[in-house]
Amino acid sequence: MGYTWIFPSAIPSTELIEAYHPTIASILAQRGIHTKEDAEIFLNPDYYRDCNDPFLFEDMTIAVDRIASALARGEQMTIYCDYDVDGLSSGALLYLTIRQLGGNVGAYMNHREHDGYGLQKSAIQKCINDGTTLFITTDCGISNAAEIAFAKQYGADVIITDHHTVPSSTDDMPAACAIIHPLVRAQAYPCKNLAGGGTAYKLAQALIRSSNSDIELRRSMAKSEKGTSVDWSAYEKWLLDLVCLSTIGDCVPLQGENRMFVRYGLRVLHKTQRPGLQALLKRMRDRNMKLTSRAVSFFLAPRINAASRMEHAQLAFDLLTTSSVERAEQLAEILEKKNTERQKKTEQLVSDVREQLDIYHAEEKKILVGNGDEWPLGILGLVAGRLCDYYRKPVVLMTSGNGSVSGAARSIGGFHIAHAFSEISHYFDRYGGHQAAGGFALKKESSVEDVRQSLESIGNKRIQGEHDSSIPLHLDAEARLSDISWDMLSQLKKFEPYGQENSKPKIVLKGVKIENKQCVGKTGKHVRFTIQQDSIRKQCIGFSLSDTVKDLDVGDYVDIACELDENEWNGSKSIQISIIGMRRSVLTASV
Repeated sequence: MGYTWIFPSAIPSTELIEAYHPTIASILAQRGIHTKEDAEIFLNPDYYRDCNDPFLFEDMTIAVDRIASALARGEQMTIYCDYDVDGLSSGALLYLTIRQLGGNVGAYMNHREHDGYGLQKSAIQKCINDGTTLFITTDCGISNAAEIAFAKQYGADVIITDHHTVPSSTDDMPAACAIIHPLVRAQAYPCKNLAGGGTAYKLAQALIRSSNSDIELRRSMAKSEKGTSVDWSAYEKWLLDLVCLSTIGDCVPLQGENRMFVRYGLRVLHKTQRPGLQALLKRMRDRNMKLTSRAVSFFLAPRINAASRMEHAQLAFDLLTTSSVERAEQLAEILEKKNTERQKKTEQLVSDVREQLDIYHAEEKKILVGNGDEWPLGILGLVAGRLCDYYRKPVVLMTSGNGSVSGAARSIGGFHIAHAFSEISHYFDRYGGHQAAGGFALKKESSVEDVRQSLESIGNKRIQGEHDSSIPLHLDAEARLSDISWDMLSQLKKFEPYGQENSKPKIVLKGVKIENKQCVGKTGKHVRFTIQQDSIRKQCIGFSLSDTVKDLDVGDYVDIACELDENEWNGSKSIQISIIGMRRSVLTASV
């Protein structure tokens, strides 16, 4: 499976070209930035400038006043969290903030396999029986109208903080006390793509900044663990480590406020005061990994998610909220083992499901639907994601067991999986999600084949044209070898943090000559080249590309798609040109 090279399509404005190197101007243009003012905002996020007023949410004052009332009356509050890294991080930050205000607060999260996603009536009833009169949801709730009506029936209020797909009908909107969601109604809140953690953070911010007299009194009385008065301005910023985790972990676009959250959140995470995160970061650094958005995505988030995938989310919630260094070490070690177990089970299930999908002629279908008996629900979404990447098609997987069927899905760009679920919602006991991912539980086990056929039919209607299994390689700019310098690299670093809709810039070098080629590494699967252009010579490296470039040799002229990094070895620093793709060039030495 190869790449389809997609060259830069946006032309940088004269204003950008005059202000920046042409390569940098082109990268900015591909991100929809065309003025120097917008470029400076993007390249230099600022907390005070980019952090929107939380009271722009229509229901924020209602939510703050209801929490203030609960604080004043000593009501039992329960943070009802989703079980993934987004829900747990957002749940932890609200739990810690309300506890810091002196609130009587606990937390509840579903068992991923036994309960599934979203609010459950049985859990609500249990919490109410234990004294809860106010629920605050994180990363869930917007699709739980019936469950919220149930809570209200028993005298409990619910405040929703969520960011998932909003019900299409106003009749299906939950009658919550307050809804903090960037897409509900005609919200004035400017950042529409917050993660669950970002949405919960706005509620925490509102509590910290509120002029409600009861809240003000609580803030003035609050003491830190050292017995000193709480610096609430600093406290607000210290929460950004959790916001960063959730924002990266849920793969929302790193633009606007989200970009600021992650830029500052990584700084806070680097010096986090939370023993649980310190314990995970120690394990990351023991592997010589730097703290970047990629490290959060591929090291920290999977270990936090491993709790619910392999056992129960409570393990990860306790890790995020404990103040005990000893307990943090114990929990971090447990999560490390759970993650290793999760990796092994995922690899095996990917292999098993691929075999099933290929039997059902996966290459002929536009959406792939698989089902099995007792496939582990905890890793089903991961497996769907891996297969979605492999086949370049939406993948929906269902698992049957104990008379029930649950499912998880991952999708490609341009196909909104949650909207597809809404078209066949009559089959579901519950469902939820967003454009790229979703989950559900069926009303009847006998509906599996109907769901398969319905989803395949929707795929045939919504996904047009012949399927291209090649991976699109979006290139941001063209450059020459002479352009690559420490100055360019320093400007490229300002595009960090990388993530959804702000990928690492990819540059194409056209018509460079191969002067030397050498296979390196223990198995020879990596390739190091010396390339030449305009009398400039540089080295570049292609990781795991030996088979891909075996037909290219010394003397050939090639186009190289690459990323630039800083490499440090034995105290010496150099610019590393990392090859993503290479192909024969139509250009020669004459250019």
